[in-house]
Amino acid sequence: MNVIVRNEGLMRYLSVLLFLLLGFVDACPSYSAGWDDLASGNRYHLYQSDQDASEKQSVARFSGGRFPVSMQANGDQPGRVWNIDFEGNETYSGMTIRRIIGLEAPSFFRKLRFWNRSGFDFDETELRRDVIRIQRYYQRRGFPKVDVDSRVEQGRRDWSRTVIFEIDEGKPTIIDTVRYEIDADAETVEYLQNHRVFERAMKRNDMQEGRRYQLIQHSDVEGHFQSVLRNMGFAHANTFVTANVDTTGLHADVLVTITPGPISYFGDVNIDGNETVSADLVRRQSGLKTGEQYSSRKLRNAQQEIFGHPLFRFATVNMPAQSRDSIVDINVRVREHALRSLRVQGGIGIEEIARIGVSWQHRNPLGNAHNFSVTTRASFLEQRVSMDYFIPYVFNPKSRINISPFGQRLDERGYLLLRGGLNNSFIYQVSRETAGTVSYEFTRNREQIYNPDVDLPEDEQRYNISALKLSGYHNQLEIERYQGWVVRPHAEFSGFLGTGSLRYNRYKLDIRRYLDIGEGTQFAIRNEGGLITNASVDDLPSNVRFYTGGTSSVRGWQRRELGPKRAVLDDEGNFKEYVPAGGKAMYNINLELRQDLGMIIRRFGMAVFLDGGAVWEDSEDINAGDLQFGLGGGFRYNSPIGPIRIDLARKLNPTDEDLNIYNGEDFGRSFDRWGIHFSIGQAF
Repeated sequence: MNVIVRNEGLMRYLSVLLFLLLGFVDACPSYSAGWDDLASGNRYHLYQSDQDASEKQSVARFSGGRFPVSMQANGDQPGRVWNIDFEGNETYSGMTIRRIIGLEAPSFFRKLRFWNRSGFDFDETELRRDVIRIQRYYQRRGFPKVDVDSRVEQGRRDWSRTVIFEIDEGKPTIIDTVRYEIDADAETVEYLQNHRVFERAMKRNDMQEGRRYQLIQHSDVEGHFQSVLRNMGFAHANTFVTANVDTTGLHADVLVTITPGPISYFGDVNIDGNETVSADLVRRQSGLKTGEQYSSRKLRNAQQEIFGHPLFRFATVNMPAQSRDSIVDINVRVREHALRSLRVQGGIGIEEIARIGVSWQHRNPLGNAHNFSVTTRASFLEQRVSMDYFIPYVFNPKSRINISPFGQRLDERGYLLLRGGLNNSFIYQVSRETAGTVSYEFTRNREQIYNPDVDLPEDEQRYNISALKLSGYHNQLEIERYQGWVVRPHAEFSGFLGTGSLRYNRYKLDIRRYLDIGEGTQFAIRNEGGLITNASVDDLPSNVRFYTGGTSSVRGWQRRELGPKRAVLDDEGNFKEYVPAGGKAMYNINLELRQDLGMIIRRFGMAVFLDGGAVWEDSEDINAGDLQFGLGGGFRYNSPIGPIRIDLARKLNPTDEDLNIYNGEDFGRSFDRWGIHFSIGQAF
């Protein structure tokens, strides 16, 4: 892989390095303010009258001096906003208020770009607007007597400006009473008042007695109740919030008027856009049934179920305008993918060197919306071919079956695996974020041990695996970013119903957490552990054992190289290398701080990380003191196909085997303490 750095980019990186080493270097032209009567800290006043407005083209008033409105430096260049501060803001943080104002100040990273001072011009008109924006922001959130003023201070450079907003929040308006008026017959009123969902909505909405009254919350409360009612079956529900506000005493009485309308039921489900499948099949996939009680949640779920079907690339589900009746019709519009498609993918990385995959897919081979595909992929590590027959609907849209015969060749350090078999999986999609899988897999395996030493009984091992596998995931990841929790449990029981030639139980749990701690900054944590029971380590083939180390685990080590190893000797008994041996227990922990650098270099980011892990030959050997750690960092480029990642990590506590020391003799190289990784996608 060749890396080409353009001269312009290199100069920028050298400039940043020079800045960090020598301190701030002013690369801007020298300005001369020429304001003899300006004093730092003088107070800036907004115009309050037409008389003041008539003066605004010439002079802005400061206590203790006069300052030209344009606040220009030498020539026609305006001053630049360098900092924005807030005083007196107790309810809302400065970070929150910055989002609503027009003036901007450069971030810490943007200030490092001293070779480019463009942008962030000071604008007095925008400053006056910002004062009004802040006032209205507070007023709509329950502070009717807020007072906002501002002042502008000159920084160390004559072109730099610090804008300070002075906020006197005043006392807020407090809600005295909240009343609910239901415009319906007595039976409906009683039904709602006694329904726990409606009771919870009254207790959990933003309008509560004793809280601050906020005009901006009217639409939130209206939307909250409409959503609750429409999920309860009231398709035509409407809500309106009014308030009687005492601006002198700062009290408010709130009235929530609710017009639920009749409880509604699904009528006709009209389908449009289907080309190769029947309308009944689309209705079945949606899960909507005529006669069922209406729920807006069911409409959202129906759209997700149709969109998740491999045949459809577009789906909308909505209730068209119609009379306020107990029967509502629904419109479903779909658009199908092309029936046949060929997909070619490729990539490069440290572990696989290069990989390519080709997949041919037919999305409706038998006219029943099933899916058939043939996939082959190859790299320097693995070659695999498989066929998949996917049934997207079993007894409801959330239940699926996949039948997949496959063949595989896996060339790992230490062994070569040839295997073929059949995997049958039943998948149940509980929700968009949560799913579970039950699968049965039967494989015939031939494993060849690489250049074994005298302690190994044989060069080749043949075995059959008949395993029941249970797995699941709870995943809050979005398409463009990582967030929330990810939980992935897995259990495998080999020798199911007395079949196969191996007996073991294999368990694994992967838990991840992503915490946003600032704009463009995220802290990611992963804990991963595994355990094999009901088998001795000598009976376990190499492919079944646990390994760790590599691009997506402990990055101070290369692929699978952390943990137990065995020495490989040549025919004369001389040491050649260590190869991974694996074990019955494994644990990894990863801590990573990710920072977006888009404010300096578009699409770039960086990360620093601490990875730890261990592999134990047997569960009885588990000891936290055996954990080994790697510390490092790397860069990310957010490409259209995912983050392109390069990481460099150093082993903090390597073993002799990690450093290629055999019987006290050092066979290592200078870079044995380092791991370098190049890949696409985050490590976890």
